[in-house]
Amino acid sequence: MASGREGVGVPARPGGVVVLAAAAALASAVLFYFGTGLHPVGWLTWLAALPVLLAAPRLSARWAAGTAFLGYLLGGLTMARYYVAVLGLPVPLWLGFFVVTPAIFCLAVLLFRALVLRGRPVLAVVAVAAAWAGAEYLMSVATPSGANWSLATTQADVPLLVQVGSATGVWGISFLVVAVPAAVAAVLAPSAGAAARWRVAGVVAVVLGLALGYGAVRLSGSSAVSLRVTLVAAHKSERDPLDIGTAEGRRLLDADLAWLESMPDDGTRLVVFPEKDLAADDGTLPGMEASFSRLAKARGVVVVVGLRMRTDGVDYNTSLAFPADGGSPVRYRKQHLMAGGEGGIVPGAGSAFAPGLSGRVGLAICADMGHPSLGREYGRLGAGLLAVPAWDFDVDAWSQSRVQSMRGVENGFAVVRAARQGYLTVTDPNGRVLGQTLADTSSPVNTLTVTVPVGDGAGTLYSRWGEWFAWLCLAVTALAVVLASRRAARKPESTPASHGMYRRSTSTV
Repeated sequence: MASGREGVGVPARPGGVVVLAAAAALASAVLFYFGTGLHPVGWLTWLAALPVLLAAPRLSARWAAGTAFLGYLLGGLTMARYYVAVLGLPVPLWLGFFVVTPAIFCLAVLLFRALVLRGRPVLAVVAVAAAWAGAEYLMSVATPSGANWSLATTQADVPLLVQVGSATGVWGISFLVVAVPAAVAAVLAPSAGAAARWRVAGVVAVVLGLALGYGAVRLSGSSAVSLRVTLVAAHKSERDPLDIGTAEGRRLLDADLAWLESMPDDGTRLVVFPEKDLAADDGTLPGMEASFSRLAKARGVVVVVGLRMRTDGVDYNTSLAFPADGGSPVRYRKQHLMAGGEGGIVPGAGSAFAPGLSGRVGLAICADMGHPSLGREYGRLGAGLLAVPAWDFDVDAWSQSRVQSMRGVENGFAVVRAARQGYLTVTDPNGRVLGQTLADTSSPVNTLTVTVPVGDGAGTLYSRWGEWFAWLCLAVTALAVVLASRRAARKPESTPASHGMYRRSTSTV
């Protein structure tokens, strides 16, 4: 991209280069480590890229690239144990995370650096944010984990901010998280003059103001329809699904049925159990279905049960929705399987809705919700709420609940999620957490009952327009690369050397 002859200032002594690069890499690494991952400190995420972006225009391209790569790589170690030991992801997947994502950050920083040195600070800010957001989208399409690694999830508990996702998808949130520190770095760049600094500050202030204003408008709305839901997780010590043909499986099934039979008469209309607690086949399934259908009718509730179901010799991760009139259950089969964790299971296809409830209640299962395309499909089909049996890994309880609630923000539906080894969580169509409790404790049964507003089924801008923002980001990135590859028509307004702090590099970088 940029040549060292085009105004880049590097510290006059080699030791100065090393100190600056090491300090920037270490600072960003610490901020990424604590600002991302399974338990992120959300405000640190806004600062994570700043040290590297500040250093980039003051370093040669090679040093800037190494600093960015190392900073993100070390920060990403916050997820190392989770990917390798907890999830047991295939080697290409976790190795790809520790190589590809730092490389993406590295290239985005180099693009920022090149544009700053060419006197295009506003474009530099927009380009680095667009490059990151566009890369997140491409990764969500190309990998089984979907949008799980998006920076947007770190802001899930800031409802005012995340509403922008209903127009842009989560990519718009990530864009803002990267654009703000990039703006600070551009304003403080050695080559930035007073006019450029004001332009950068003004543009970012307007964009951020529009995003927050849009969020305020979204949050001011209300739903005309609400639904009382109860999430239920009976005590279960085994991690694997329990075959209802065994004594252990029968005990868990009996516990679920006993709770339904004695459930409080509190107005609940929808009950959701966790993902594949039970396992059944063509021989044992009819008896189980008959029991749940009988109790669903007796209690006047729709019951959603997750199980591993073998039919005609094929295993599916299945959700059964038993209608309140005692009719046949609606079957939904999980479409997006967890890489490395669901061997022998065949993915399903197509959406499904629970019958007989106010507002369209869609069905999904755990990892399905990491994929924006699935959420958008339900948004287009008019879903007002999604019932989601799930299964987490304890350590990821918060992050997985928030990853999946973001689909609701994007498309305007509530999410009720019952996660074994995670949380029982209810979020409204704006992503606000209405209730949350651990699914697994020493209690025989853990429950969460909440009255949740149901989306109106009209969808959102994102539901209707799809990935327009992601593609815009990719187009802006491509344009920025072209402009950054051209020699500057004029020299920057000032260089680090003009301030007496640095000498001008004369080497090609």
